[in-house]
Amino acid sequence: MKKVFFTLLLALATITAKAVTATVYVKADTAPFLYGWYTIGAKETKFNGAWPGTLMTETTKKTNKEGEEIEFWYQTFDFPETSSFNIIFNNGLDGVDKRQTGNISDIASDRYFTYDGENSYNDITEEFGVEIPDVEIQALSFINPFNEWNSLADPFTEVEKNVKYTYTLDLTNVELEEEYFRFKLMANHSAWLGYDNFTYDDPNEWLELDLGMDGGNIGLILEETDVRCFLITATFAGGKNIYEGWTLRIEEGTPAGPGLKGDVNGDGTVDVADISAIISVMAGTATYPAADVNGDSTVDVADISSVISIMAGGN
Repeated sequence: MKKVFFTLLLALATITAKAVTATVYVKADTAPFLYGWYTIGAKETKFNGAWPGTLMTETTKKTNKEGEEIEFWYQTFDFPETSSFNIIFNNGLDGVDKRQTGNISDIASDRYFTYDGENSYNDITEEFGVEIPDVEIQALSFINPFNEWNSLADPFTEVEKNVKYTYTLDLTNVELEEEYFRFKLMANHSAWLGYDNFTYDDPNEWLELDLGMDGGNIGLILEETDVRCFLITATFAGGKNIYEGWTLRIEEGTPAGPGLKGDVNGDGTVDVADISAIISVMAGTATYPAADVNGDSTVDVADISSVISIMAGGN
């Protein structure tokens, strides 16, 4: 038990992450608004307030590798060392006059962009001698209408770090209003992955594009099959763009039985790793659906006590 409490104290001591700094530079004809945020687990932190963010006002000149001096708007952000952040350039307007880029995700160092004031941008970082690091997939979530497209949706299980992730979609006991199920995936709590972001490994007859949302949902047509449990495998080939290099395979899955109480991280055992998982949920740095061990709809120290009791032979 001493080891349990030592691990608990160590995990609590590491909740606060060290802050690092990165600057966003953008070349644009007029100063854009910049909306920025980062997400750790269940906690989203906005850099500069609600949408549309703040108008960029500071300028500086930078010289690229060709010796060309270019003027940029810029803004500097502080964020946790264990995270990255996301931005959207926009014109600060709403309604029919609204113009914005999509999410520009996984920024962890100085980055240089051009923005046309409409919907398009280019990443020109490497023209300034700054190498863009490869994307690290820290989280992959299953997003569907039943959780209102919430980034706190069910996480995929990591099979091979940064490469392959699996998720079991069990619709056996779900009452569907129509014989059609729509979903997307979300990488690192910010990057929406729809139908067009994937190539498909051995696609089945139940797979179809749904044009109901921007980028296209992935749709499962259930009318012509009795399958109601699906094994979804997403594979990321790596690279510098979080929206590219994905392969998706959907096949018949096996419904899961009741989970082991106290096995928060789903590794089949109840041990100190499950205590660390609960602490990470409390700190807002991770999401584990099984963290509410005692079933009181709150993740707190009472759940840690429950795990300790299970480890000691209780229930």
